[in-house]
Amino acid sequence: MKSINTFIAGVIAVLIVLFAVSNRELVVVQVWPLPYQISMGLYAVILWAVFIGFLVGLIVAWIMGSARRREVRENRRRIRDLEQSLGRSKGLGGPSGL
Repeated sequence: MKSINTFIAGVIAVLIVLFAVSNRELVVVQVWPLPYQISMGLYAVILWAVFIGFLVGLIVAWIMGSARRREVRENRRRIRDLEQSLGRSKGLGGPSGL
């Protein structure tokens, strides 16, 4: 499995390098409410946009999963309490070795 992940990461890295080499033209980036302009390569603009989109998606997925994580924590706590209760009841009223 580790070699498959390494292979896939290598292929993605090669594709990113090829993309960067083929899109080296300079573009001017200006964010509307700000008066600043930045001149950078087209590949950098696109990769930054993808990275920011990934981060936003990651944050949204984390926020949307909070209810599920809370439910899992409560279930784990409930299971632990039930296991402790079962262990105590087996220790007190269990069979005497017959």
